Amino acid sequence: MRIGELAAKVGVSTHVLRAWESRYGLLRPVRSAGGYRLYGHEDERRVREVVALRSQGVSAVEASRRVLAADRNGSGTDDAGSVGGGSATGGAMERVAGAAEAAEHAAGGGAGTASADRAARDLAPAGMRTDPPMLVAQLLDAVTALDEDRAHAVLDTAFTERSVESAIIDVLLPLFVRVGEMWELGRIGIAQEHFASSLVRRRLGALSLTWGVGTGPVAVLACPPGEFHDIVLLSFGVLLARAGWRVRYLGPDTPVHSLAAAARLTSADAVVLACRRPSGFRAHAGALRRLGEEHPVWLAGRGATPRVLEEIAVNHLGADLVADVAELTRTARARRSDRGEHGNMAVAGGDASAAAAGRTDAAAEPPSG
Repeated sequence: MRIGELAAKVGVSTHVLRAWESRYGLLRPVRSAGGYRLYGHEDERRVREVVALRSQGVSAVEASRRVLAADRNGSGTDDAGSVGGGSATGGAMERVAGAAEAAEHAAGGGAGTASADRAARDLAPAGMRTDPPMLVAQLLDAVTALDEDRAHAVLDTAFTERSVESAIIDVLLPLFVRVGEMWELGRIGIAQEHFASSLVRRRLGALSLTWGVGTGPVAVLACPPGEFHDIVLLSFGVLLARAGWRVRYLGPDTPVHSLAAAARLTSADAVVLACRRPSGFRAHAGALRRLGEEHPVWLAGRGATPRVLEEIAVNHLGADLVADVAELTRTARARRSDRGEHGNMAVAGGDASAAAAGRTDAAAEPPSG
């Protein structure tokens, strides 16, 4: 189960659970294929035992120590009550108990509050701070070192402490800008670039599992033949889906005739094609013009120059992904209204507006992915 589900089951906020995990080692999650921490029944049992001891007036640090000692000894927490406070483990726990107890007190052991957020952030190591520049810097360090576990820990923080929109726009995309810059300077190699792409692709992939659900407008997303960098496009798909769209993601190196067939098959409300090179669009200008006569076509990426847009006579998506979602939604709503169709456009439009209201500055398009 995810940490939110565990928190709901045991009546302890996610902030406190993270503190107990990082400071005391109380929780022992495993990673899902998408890189998320998953917690099991043993984690739930240990938390419940700590909560029971806390209700008896035992501090969190002492309760955690007793429960863990009982696990090691194969006994219950009642038998662990005599574990001495002077042990090496106990001493280490005592040194961080003040900060942890402050976070727990602020959280109140229940639903998270603004005070709990601040306390949990203060409790976290510097690398786990939730401000985007720090998260980007720590991700870059992990990528440079090819440190999978550390990178996932930072991503966990980004996606749990920030909105999905902010995690993508303010953390993931700036990361790829920095990766590209460092590669150009010769400070990292292809291994790090591919590692970063794989890491982020798996995390975004875990957010794509509901792309076919609902009755919202349909968007077909692809890169033209010869274009293999699709992280920004994949990110855009996640944002579209969160705004109520159904996404059909064809990915890199997609033949234009296959793209057109998919658009016809799905009655697409939008077709988005992304490429870093103008030649990637120009080579298929005729086919894209014909596609634009049947469906709204949008070009994105550095290859979508003013000259290309004029030649092909289609729409343009800029670097502001949240604004792009809102623009596609407005266009799809108007198109369906003109055709007398109905669907989940109100939901999509509302979510897109809400996302735009809560966004921060968008990142420039990363050079690689």
